[in-house]
Amino acid sequence: MTNWYDREGQPIDVATANDLLGDRKYSRVALTRITSRSDPAVEYRMSTVWLGLDHNWGGGEPILFETMSFGGGEQQNESQWRWTTEATAIAGHAEIVATIAATVADERIEDLDE
Repeated sequence: MTNWYDREGQPIDVATANDLLGDRKYSRVALTRITSRSDPAVEYRMSTVWLGLDHNWGGGEPILFETMSFGGGEQQNESQWRWTTEATAIAGHAEIVATIAATVADERIEDLDE
């Protein structure tokens, strides 16, 4: 049994996983920055990536994606969420961005993947 999966949840071998992990366009799902137009000290970054390795360790549906937030002090910095599918990872990323953006005065949201 493999512990490595592609973004669609299909089993892959270690060599393929290694190649895909080295491909930023494949491994990055979303990267978003939230800043405040009125306070340049405010900055958050949310990163969602494909992990490749099942982080559920055989305990059910493979957990293959992770979102982390950076910035915002101790309460937000390096908070982490994990997802089983790309669709839930994308939806979760968007929800986290919206939740954090709602706390920022005069927010500006930038998609850094484009």
